Amino acid sequence: PGETEWDAATAYTVGQVAVRTTTHRKYKRLVAGTTPTPPESDLSDPPVWLDIGATAKWAQFDRKIGTVTSGASPLTTVLRAGSVEGLALLELQGQTAVVTVYDRPITDPAKAAVYSRTIDLDGQAVTDVYDWMYGEPAQKLNAVLTDLPGQYHSGDIEVTITGAGASVGVGVLAVGRSHAIGSAVYGAGAGIINWGKVNDDGFGGREWLQGDWSSRVTLPVVANRHDFPRIHRLLARRRSTPCIYIGSELAAMEPLIVYGVYRDAYITVPNYPTISY
Repeated sequence: PGETEWDAATAYTVGQVAVRTTTHRKYKRLVAGTTPTPPESDLSDPPVWLDIGATAKWAQFDRKIGTVTSGASPLTTVLRAGSVEGLALLELQGQTAVVTVYDRPITDPAKAAVYSRTIDLDGQAVTDVYDWMYGEPAQKLNAVLTDLPGQYHSGDIEVTITGAGASVGVGVLAVGRSHAIGSAVYGAGAGIINWGKVNDDGFGGREWLQGDWSSRVTLPVVANRHDFPRIHRLLARRRSTPCIYIGSELAAMEPLIVYGVYRDAYITVPNYPTISY
């Protein structure tokens, strides 16, 4: 709703936005007029179209934090991802998320649900009666599952988000293989990178401009010595691939779930093993 597909015969005004279902992207018009060239193929100088991001339906798959797929409750997404064990939902808006895995396409009358998990998205920490009666509601932002049955590579995964508000949504819906690196230990922590800035007028007056922010997580882990080569190869292969890093699946440790690319990874071997043949 609210999106208009690009049409070659339409005379666009500056600032109008059109979408392309072939690229799942939105484009803003920079020059008034018509053009037979699709926005994604525009090579004009100066450019006629500006790519401003993913369409509403595909924002959850654009590999970006800050863009949200939202709509009226229930919001359902069905995808065929092949053999996967992991699923992550980030930047959630709603009260409940239900993840169901089917053994075959959801349109097949003979389908059967082989996995179902309901996730409560209430993030309020209740420690006493006062919190129960008067505490402010809190939204659980992130949820991860690592136990999906990966053997049903031709089946569908259905994700349904429900809520009582005007709309529900999800910023990142990611699926993939799940790999164990180790166990997080004392010293793990989470913070933020603030992309806001301060403007100084040169006379002591300052204006704080709120910008986006990113999560920053530090995860010291311990692992079995025999896993050293596997972990080293695993991290090397994914050095530039955005992944979901799960520091803990405990509800109280939700900030230790982060999406992105690691900045630095170093493995220390405290006791060099004796080589035997």
